[in-house]
Amino acid sequence: MSGYKQASLYEEASRRHHAYATGTTPATPVEWRTLVSEFQKVIDADVQGPSADDAQYAIASSWMWSIKVGDTEAPQQAIKALRKLIHTYPNSEYRPLAHYWLGRCYDYINDDSQAIMQYQLVENRYADSQVSEPAKLELARAYARQGYGKRAKTFYKGLVNSSTNQEIGDVAAKELQVLKTQPKPVRPPAKENIQIQPQPRTEPQQAKQPKSAVPVTDPEPLVPKSLTREFGLTAKTIVIDPGHGGKDPGGLGSDNLQEKGIVLSISRKLREVLTAKGYTVLMTRETDHLIPLKKRTEFATQHKADLFLSIHANAAESSRANGIETYYLDVNSTDKASEKIAARENINSGYSIQELETLLAGLIRESKSEDSKRLAGHVQDALVQNTGAADRGVKHARFVVLIGTKVPAILIETGFVSNPVEGQKLTTSAYQHKIATAIAQGVDKFLGKTGKTPFVKTRVPKFSAKSIVRK
Repeated sequence: MSGYKQASLYEEASRRHHAYATGTTPATPVEWRTLVSEFQKVIDADVQGPSADDAQYAIASSWMWSIKVGDTEAPQQAIKALRKLIHTYPNSEYRPLAHYWLGRCYDYINDDSQAIMQYQLVENRYADSQVSEPAKLELARAYARQGYGKRAKTFYKGLVNSSTNQEIGDVAAKELQVLKTQPKPVRPPAKENIQIQPQPRTEPQQAKQPKSAVPVTDPEPLVPKSLTREFGLTAKTIVIDPGHGGKDPGGLGSDNLQEKGIVLSISRKLREVLTAKGYTVLMTRETDHLIPLKKRTEFATQHKADLFLSIHANAAESSRANGIETYYLDVNSTDKASEKIAARENINSGYSIQELETLLAGLIRESKSEDSKRLAGHVQDALVQNTGAADRGVKHARFVVLIGTKVPAILIETGFVSNPVEGQKLTTSAYQHKIATAIAQGVDKFLGKTGKTPFVKTRVPKFSAKSIVRK
């Protein structure tokens, strides 16, 4: 479909969105869902077309408006749509808004830990965006709810002293005063309705309309859950890379056992464990599809990852081979077996010979192999201790999926699918959870050894007009 036709589809759906959002045409949950389907048609016409990210944001916006009309599935659907926008359109201008509204949705469903991470992302990466100050206000409120009074006061005071939005500054001052007078940490007063975006126009906007058509009122406050740990002001981003996928099954075992499904399941569990610890976690693939190795490392670079963890399962000609081994990148391989494993994993790299030579030359000059080696050591130790599997050690080889990263990166062979006993263990949820927990423990230990912020400078927001542009 041409860009013109796609834009026409989007414009028509956008007009209806505007009518629903302004109340010109009252909409029921069914009508909002029908509108979601119309925006989805725009994306289906060309997933990378000029109106595709607009349509994806409009889908999220529609689900958020559906919350106001009582659709009980809307909060989770909005979260799903916002996450898809962030993952599918990494260069979209909507990303700051997506993270902010994702935080608000998590806030609505009583998940403060996830909400805090989203607000932190806005502060760390989009300090100049229009949602920077609203994100700070929501952070202050979330910290106050959780009993972190000192941290909440810091954000409130920053807004009081330097906010360019008088309404936000006034609300921050009011809530700060309440917080100061409370003998014990309590939930701050009900949130006042703060306008952070223009009211929908009387005439339909063209092309970008849903950007201003998201709901601006706050959901009714809910009783929050407890945080599993106190969050730092710097959210470390970890990219998990489930190996293989799609037409590439990876290693094979008996009874049609395939590596690709096992490592995706382990990766999902690992994401869950790391997220609970307060990390920002992204995955190179969420479903059973093949991504070239080059694209995997590009994904990590685009999202400014601090660590890269590639999850695999081994295979060998001998069905007796078993155990866990963890690799880091080096120009030379540990042994011939490591070279063979690297050769198998390097299929579908997406790199030309010339590109690989350039990357290897850069590796020699600016190697992160020492950091990666220490990370691999901590992860390998935890894996062997938690699972009781045979310790095949920490090794190094020329893995293409590790070459393109400029941060500590490791490849974990979690066991042998070709071993009848170990292969079956790898399919069980309990054993996969042991592996995920162990990897997370190794990550924690590595980060503890390297200090509070080993790879990026601490980015505590500075509450001054010069350091943060506010709109």
